[in-house]
Amino acid sequence: MNVLRGWSAVAFLVVAGTSLAPLAARQQPTFRSGVDLVTVDATVLGPNGDPVDNLQPQDFQLKVDGQARRVVSAQFVSQAAAGTRAPRPFSPHFSSNEDADAGRLVVVAVDEAHIRRLEGGEAMRAAGSFIETLDPSDRIGVVGLTRLGALEFTRDRPALKRRLGTLMGQTDPVFQQFNLGLSEALEIADGSRSRLADAVLRECGRALTEYLNLARAADDGGAGRDACPEQVEQESRGIAQHAHIQARISLSALESLLVGLKDIGGAKTLVLLSEGLIADPRRVDMTKVAAAAQAARVAIYVLHLEVPTFEAAQVRVSPTFLRDLQVRGDGLARVAGAARGAVFRLVGSDPRPFERIAREMSGYYLLAFAPLEDERDGRPHRIRLSLARGGGELRARPSFTLPATTAPASPRARDEQLVRVLRASAPATELPLRVSTYTSVEPESRNLRVVISAEAHSGAGGTAALLGFLLIDAGGTIAATAMQDVDAGRYAFSAVVAPGNYTLRVAAIDLVGRAGSVQRDFTARVAASDGVRVSDLILAPLPARPDDRLEPIVDRATGAALIAYLEMHAATGAPLPDTVRIVITGGAGPPQVAAADIQSHDGSWAVAKARVPVDQLTPGRYTARAEVVSVGKVIAQVTRSFLIPDP
Repeated sequence: MNVLRGWSAVAFLVVAGTSLAPLAARQQPTFRSGVDLVTVDATVLGPNGDPVDNLQPQDFQLKVDGQARRVVSAQFVSQAAAGTRAPRPFSPHFSSNEDADAGRLVVVAVDEAHIRRLEGGEAMRAAGSFIETLDPSDRIGVVGLTRLGALEFTRDRPALKRRLGTLMGQTDPVFQQFNLGLSEALEIADGSRSRLADAVLRECGRALTEYLNLARAADDGGAGRDACPEQVEQESRGIAQHAHIQARISLSALESLLVGLKDIGGAKTLVLLSEGLIADPRRVDMTKVAAAAQAARVAIYVLHLEVPTFEAAQVRVSPTFLRDLQVRGDGLARVAGAARGAVFRLVGSDPRPFERIAREMSGYYLLAFAPLEDERDGRPHRIRLSLARGGGELRARPSFTLPATTAPASPRARDEQLVRVLRASAPATELPLRVSTYTSVEPESRNLRVVISAEAHSGAGGTAALLGFLLIDAGGTIAATAMQDVDAGRYAFSAVVAPGNYTLRVAAIDLVGRAGSVQRDFTARVAASDGVRVSDLILAPLPARPDDRLEPIVDRATGAALIAYLEMHAATGAPLPDTVRIVITGGAGPPQVAAADIQSHDGSWAVAKARVPVDQLTPGRYTARAEVVSVGKVIAQVTRSFLIPDP
């Protein structure tokens, strides 16, 4: 059951809860997430084709329409295969998307209209081998450009290879009366008299100057009108027209494919197999392809299939064979260049081009800069990106387009983007996201208060983002929602719910449009003993002021000390505990023990707080244990794991 069906961002309101975050965490960040900035994805490669991952904003030089602009953010997005990442220690106290097996999204597209019939079999087998080498978590789609149909991403490798086996070439060699090369036919059709003269001399046996008028050629020795020059020109125009039509069909299908990928979150890699197409800059505008690739966040790699010099179906070798290959390859280079990709020659089933693509797709940069108001005009603006100090091969999209408007995109549009991330069945993993839940006692009620704490982070520090939550009960009903802009990437809120099982979904979008999402299943319940209900042990940084609300940590503890916080509720006639001890275990030293200060309220519920120094703890994982004592007897123990990160 999809509990989010028909759900919209306008319904994303805080329900049944009061935020625990201090006021400062609820103020607007300097840059709102992704809508006031333009992002440019770029690849920087080392000598062996592996991405360079240690560059900063100042390492890039950016020009827009020839004018220098400042890069305000440069985030490296790792897309390393899941099988190559070191597993992180598991902790039941929080959930994260950092080890999610959502996998990369890869599309293998076959340009059947530009692969000869019965050709391409070896290329398809090589593509099948490429699919086999991808990480098992990667999701792959196989599609032919002639008949797009529905694209399904799957991990079913045998099904993908069977699909590849059905996508063979559909173009037969064009019957020609004359032996005309593609490149010279294109030039003749464009009006080149010198190319026509060369072809007429070769095919008709006479110089073009010997014909007084091409349309009214003189009789040849009384044998009748010699129509050879006119036929050469007409056949050239037919060859050129066929090439342009086929290219338009393939490019239109490619654009449609990219548009369809827009609604699928995350970055994607498209591998296009083709023998080449004609994309003359004077006739073919790549702006729409580039804009669609930018919107869908697709990088296009093209495999230029080998074309044999001579095949059985051809009687003669093209007189401009090498030039024909170059012209076809130039069209493919324009396609790849519009989408941060590259062209690789594929000879037979050579696996090396696929291996190179696999290396390159393991990571890229998301750069961000602030647009000028007059750039919100719905027109493409040229981007020129370079490295300040060299040291790598850089590829980036050549342009960007912003919708025609007089103001930045509305918060509603951004909220709807976050809703789409929450609705997605697979977790988004570009932005690391962690979430933890704490359950506490709700005084004078059998209900419980669930405290949700989340952090979006980049490296060791938090990152400004738009965070959203969705809490769903066991019956599929939305119990609580919240959405908030945060500066430091951390946010906490609470909701009053009935005891039971819940699913928590959290999503975030940062300044440059990276998305992260995570799902956490948990049971809302508290420990109970001797008539006393005891909350989870909450750990939080020291607040800036004593009266500030606590903001519980997710897992990592920084600063000089933590506040350990516990709530206790006694049933009628039952005594409240008189002592709470906080014991810290882990690391090489002996356990640390801190006594909590207990504040009673109305004799039926109490709050225990303790200050726990952590600045002397060595990096590593620790456990905080609260021992609840009543009349000299430990009646309850609750624990919470936390991490002291490396400096």
